Amino acid sequence: MNFPFLIIAGIVTGFIDSVAGGGGLISLPVLSLALAPGAEAIGTNKIVGTLAALVALIVYARAGHMDLKKSLLFALFIAGGSFLGSLITPHLRQSSFRWILLVMCPFILWVVLKKDLWTQERHSRPLRKHSAFKIGLSGLACGLYDGAFGPGGGTFMFLSLLFFARLPLFTALAASKLANTTSAGVALVSYASRGFVHWTEGTLMAIGVIAGAFLGARFATKKAAVLVRPVLVTVSGLLILKLLLE
Repeated sequence: MNFPFLIIAGIVTGFIDSVAGGGGLISLPVLSLALAPGAEAIGTNKIVGTLAALVALIVYARAGHMDLKKSLLFALFIAGGSFLGSLITPHLRQSSFRWILLVMCPFILWVVLKKDLWTQERHSRPLRKHSAFKIGLSGLACGLYDGAFGPGGGTFMFLSLLFFARLPLFTALAASKLANTTSAGVALVSYASRGFVHWTEGTLMAIGVIAGAFLGARFATKKAAVLVRPVLVTVSGLLILKLLLE
Protein backbone atom coordinates (compact mmCIF):
# COMPACT_ATOMS: atom_id res chain seq x y z
CA MET A 1 0.00 0.00 0.00
CA ASN A 2 1.09 3.59 -0.70
CA PHE A 3 2.98 4.82 2.39
CA PRO A 4 1.79 8.48 2.07
CA PHE A 5 -1.78 7.15 2.12
CA LEU A 6 -1.10 5.49 5.49
CA ILE A 7 0.17 8.81 6.88
CA ILE A 8 -2.86 10.75 5.56
CA ALA A 9 -5.23 8.13 6.99
CA GLY A 10 -3.35 8.49 10.28
CA ILE A 11 -3.96 12.27 10.37
CA VAL A 12 -7.71 11.78 9.88
CA THR A 13 -7.74 8.97 12.45
CA GLY A 14 -5.91 11.03 15.06
CA PHE A 15 -8.16 14.05 14.63
CA ILE A 16 -11.42 12.10 14.96
CA ASP A 17 -10.12 9.92 17.79
CA SER A 18 -8.91 12.85 19.88
CA VAL A 19 -12.29 14.57 19.77
CA ALA A 20 -14.74 11.78 20.64
CA GLY A 21 -13.15 8.44 19.78
CA GLY A 22 -13.96 6.28 16.78
CA GLY A 23 -10.72 6.78 14.86
CA GLY A 24 -10.46 3.02 14.46
CA LEU A 25 -13.27 3.26 11.91
CA ILE A 26 -10.69 4.85 9.61
CA SER A 27 -7.47 3.11 10.63
CA LEU A 28 -8.67 -0.50 10.95
CA PRO A 29 -10.16 -0.80 7.43
CA VAL A 30 -7.01 0.83 6.00
CA LEU A 31 -4.75 -1.60 7.85
CA SER A 32 -7.00 -4.49 6.86
CA LEU A 33 -6.31 -3.56 3.23
CA ALA A 34 -2.58 -3.08 3.83
CA LEU A 35 -2.22 -6.35 5.77
CA ALA A 36 -5.08 -8.79 6.17
CA PRO A 37 -8.38 -8.65 8.09
CA GLY A 38 -8.27 -10.18 11.54
CA ALA A 39 -5.79 -10.30 14.41
CA GLU A 40 -2.84 -8.79 12.47
CA ALA A 41 -4.74 -5.68 11.40
CA ILE A 42 -6.32 -5.33 14.85
CA GLY A 43 -2.95 -5.79 16.60
CA THR A 44 -1.18 -3.27 14.35
CA ASN A 45 -4.04 -0.83 14.85
CA LYS A 46 -3.22 -0.77 18.57
CA ILE A 47 -0.05 1.24 17.76
CA VAL A 48 -2.29 3.84 16.16
CA GLY A 49 -4.84 3.78 18.98
CA THR A 50 -2.22 4.07 21.72
CA LEU A 51 -0.49 7.10 20.22
CA ALA A 52 -3.72 8.90 19.22
CA ALA A 53 -5.11 8.61 22.73
CA LEU A 54 -1.79 9.45 24.44
CA VAL A 55 -1.28 12.69 22.51
CA ALA A 56 -4.86 13.79 23.20
CA LEU A 57 -4.48 12.83 26.87
CA ILE A 58 -1.43 15.06 27.25
CA VAL A 59 -3.25 18.03 25.72
CA TYR A 60 -6.38 17.58 27.86
CA ALA A 61 -4.40 16.93 31.06
CA ARG A 62 -2.25 20.03 30.56
CA ALA A 63 -5.46 22.04 30.22
CA GLY A 64 -6.49 20.79 33.71
CA HIS A 65 -9.41 18.54 32.74
CA MET A 66 -8.61 15.41 34.82
CA ASP A 67 -10.61 13.79 37.63
CA LEU A 68 -7.74 11.50 38.63
CA LYS A 69 -9.56 9.13 40.99
CA LYS A 70 -12.44 8.27 38.64
CA SER A 71 -10.16 8.23 35.61
CA LEU A 72 -7.75 5.75 37.21
CA LEU A 73 -10.57 3.49 38.41
CA PHE A 74 -12.07 3.40 34.93
CA ALA A 75 -8.63 2.81 33.35
CA LEU A 76 -7.89 -0.07 35.74
CA PHE A 77 -11.01 -1.98 34.68
CA ILE A 78 -10.37 -1.00 31.06
CA ALA A 79 -6.92 -2.62 31.27
CA GLY A 80 -8.35 -5.90 32.56
CA GLY A 81 -11.07 -5.98 29.92
CA SER A 82 -8.64 -5.09 27.14
CA PHE A 83 -6.24 -7.88 28.08
CA LEU A 84 -9.07 -10.45 28.11
CA GLY A 85 -10.38 -9.13 24.81
CA SER A 86 -6.99 -9.40 23.11
CA LEU A 87 -6.75 -13.05 24.16
CA ILE A 88 -10.12 -14.08 22.78
CA THR A 89 -9.93 -12.27 19.40
CA PRO A 90 -8.13 -15.08 17.50
CA HIS A 91 -10.87 -17.49 18.61
CA LEU A 92 -13.89 -15.35 17.68
CA ARG A 93 -15.71 -14.91 14.40
CA GLN A 94 -15.53 -11.27 13.30
CA SER A 95 -19.27 -11.33 12.55
CA SER A 96 -19.95 -11.42 16.31
CA PHE A 97 -18.65 -7.86 16.62
CA ARG A 98 -21.02 -6.70 13.90
CA TRP A 99 -23.93 -7.79 16.08
CA ILE A 100 -22.52 -5.80 19.00
CA LEU A 101 -22.26 -2.71 16.78
CA LEU A 102 -25.77 -3.32 15.40
CA VAL A 103 -27.14 -3.06 18.95
CA MET A 104 -24.92 -0.15 20.03
CA CYS A 105 -25.24 2.19 17.01
CA PRO A 106 -28.92 3.14 17.49
CA PHE A 107 -28.21 3.71 21.21
CA ILE A 108 -25.28 6.02 20.41
CA LEU A 109 -27.40 8.00 17.95
CA TRP A 110 -30.21 8.29 20.51
CA VAL A 111 -27.79 9.61 23.14
CA VAL A 112 -26.16 12.07 20.74
CA LEU A 113 -29.44 13.43 19.36
CA LYS A 114 -31.17 13.76 22.77
CA LYS A 115 -30.32 17.40 23.35
CA ASP A 116 -31.32 17.70 27.02
CA LEU A 117 -28.69 15.11 28.00
CA TRP A 118 -25.98 17.41 26.66
CA THR A 119 -27.30 20.75 27.86
CA GLN A 120 -27.70 19.81 31.55
CA GLU A 121 -24.86 21.10 33.70
CA ARG A 122 -22.59 18.50 35.36
CA HIS A 123 -20.11 18.83 38.22
CA SER A 124 -17.61 16.24 39.42
CA ARG A 125 -18.87 14.55 42.60
CA PRO A 126 -17.07 12.44 45.23
CA LEU A 127 -16.64 8.79 44.25
CA ARG A 128 -19.32 6.67 45.98
CA LYS A 129 -19.84 2.90 46.07
CA HIS A 130 -22.70 2.77 43.54
CA SER A 131 -20.93 5.11 41.11
CA ALA A 132 -17.68 3.13 41.49
CA PHE A 133 -19.57 -0.05 40.56
CA LYS A 134 -21.04 1.56 37.41
CA ILE A 135 -17.66 3.00 36.43
CA GLY A 136 -15.94 -0.36 36.93
CA LEU A 137 -18.57 -2.41 35.08
CA SER A 138 -18.75 -0.04 32.12
CA GLY A 139 -14.93 0.12 32.03
CA LEU A 140 -14.64 -3.68 31.92
CA ALA A 141 -17.19 -3.90 29.09
CA CYS A 142 -15.53 -1.13 27.06
CA GLY A 143 -12.08 -2.64 27.59
CA LEU A 144 -13.25 -6.10 26.53
CA TYR A 145 -14.68 -4.73 23.30
CA ASP A 146 -11.72 -2.43 22.60
CA GLY A 147 -9.12 -5.15 23.20
CA ALA A 148 -10.96 -7.68 21.07
CA PHE A 149 -11.99 -5.45 18.16
CA GLY A 150 -11.66 -1.68 18.61
CA PRO A 151 -13.66 0.52 16.19
CA GLY A 152 -15.87 2.84 18.23
CA GLY A 153 -14.25 1.72 21.51
CA GLY A 154 -13.07 5.22 22.41
CA THR A 155 -16.58 6.55 21.74
CA PHE A 156 -18.10 3.96 24.10
CA MET A 157 -15.56 4.93 26.79
CA PHE A 158 -16.35 8.63 26.44
CA LEU A 159 -20.12 8.09 26.59
CA SER A 160 -19.78 5.74 29.59
CA LEU A 161 -17.83 8.38 31.49
CA LEU A 162 -20.21 11.14 30.46
CA PHE A 163 -23.45 9.37 31.41
CA PHE A 164 -22.52 6.63 33.92
CA ALA A 165 -19.73 8.40 35.81
CA ARG A 166 -21.59 11.73 35.32
CA LEU A 167 -18.38 13.58 34.53
CA PRO A 168 -18.43 17.04 32.91
CA LEU A 169 -17.76 17.08 29.15
CA PHE A 170 -14.07 18.04 29.23
CA THR A 171 -13.35 15.76 32.19
CA ALA A 172 -15.03 12.83 30.40
CA LEU A 173 -12.95 13.52 27.29
CA ALA A 174 -9.72 13.56 29.32
CA ALA A 175 -10.62 10.40 31.29
CA SER A 176 -11.59 8.56 28.09
CA LYS A 177 -8.16 9.32 26.63
CA LEU A 178 -6.44 7.86 29.71
CA ALA A 179 -8.67 4.79 29.40
CA ASN A 180 -8.09 4.53 25.66
CA THR A 181 -4.31 4.83 26.07
CA THR A 182 -4.38 2.11 28.72
CA SER A 183 -6.61 -0.21 26.71
CA ALA A 184 -4.70 0.14 23.44
CA GLY A 185 -1.32 -0.13 25.20
CA VAL A 186 -2.23 -3.33 27.06
CA ALA A 187 -3.69 -4.87 23.90
CA LEU A 188 -0.63 -3.81 21.87
CA VAL A 189 1.73 -5.64 24.23
CA SER A 190 -0.50 -8.72 24.15
CA TYR A 191 -0.79 -8.80 20.33
CA ALA A 192 2.92 -8.04 19.84
CA SER A 193 3.96 -10.88 22.16
CA ARG A 194 2.12 -13.29 19.83
CA GLY A 195 3.51 -11.82 16.59
CA PHE A 196 0.35 -10.06 15.39
CA VAL A 197 1.86 -6.55 15.07
CA HIS A 198 3.40 -5.17 11.84
CA TRP A 199 5.60 -2.35 13.09
CA THR A 200 6.43 -0.69 9.74
CA GLU A 201 2.83 -0.08 8.67
CA GLY A 202 1.75 0.79 12.20
CA THR A 203 4.56 3.31 12.68
CA LEU A 204 3.89 5.02 9.34
CA MET A 205 0.25 5.53 10.22
CA ALA A 206 1.25 6.64 13.71
CA ILE A 207 3.28 9.53 12.25
CA GLY A 208 0.07 11.01 10.88
CA VAL A 209 -1.87 10.10 14.01
CA ILE A 210 0.37 12.21 16.25
CA ALA A 211 -0.23 15.32 14.13
CA GLY A 212 -3.97 14.68 13.79
CA ALA A 213 -4.48 13.94 17.50
CA PHE A 214 -2.64 17.10 18.56
CA LEU A 215 -4.70 19.29 16.22
CA GLY A 216 -7.97 17.60 17.19
CA ALA A 217 -7.39 17.86 20.94
CA ARG A 218 -6.29 21.51 20.72
CA PHE A 219 -9.34 22.35 18.64
CA ALA A 220 -11.69 20.40 20.91
CA THR A 221 -10.55 22.24 24.05
CA LYS A 222 -11.84 25.44 22.43
CA LYS A 223 -14.88 24.14 20.56
CA ALA A 224 -15.87 20.93 22.39
CA ALA A 225 -19.53 21.81 22.95
CA VAL A 226 -19.96 22.57 19.24
CA LEU A 227 -17.67 19.85 17.85
CA VAL A 228 -18.26 16.68 19.88
CA ARG A 229 -21.88 15.98 18.93
CA PRO A 230 -21.36 16.30 15.13
CA VAL A 231 -18.28 14.07 15.35
CA LEU A 232 -20.25 11.45 17.32
CA VAL A 233 -23.03 11.54 14.72
CA THR A 234 -20.39 11.05 12.00
CA VAL A 235 -18.80 8.15 13.89
CA SER A 236 -22.19 6.51 14.43
CA GLY A 237 -23.04 6.97 10.77
CA LEU A 238 -19.74 5.36 9.74
CA LEU A 239 -20.43 2.43 12.05
CA ILE A 240 -23.87 1.90 10.53
CA LEU A 241 -22.47 2.25 6.98
CA LYS A 242 -19.79 -0.30 7.81
CA LEU A 243 -22.44 -2.74 9.02
CA LEU A 244 -24.56 -2.26 5.91
CA LEU A 245 -21.61 -2.75 3.57
CA GLU A 246 -20.61 -5.94 5.34
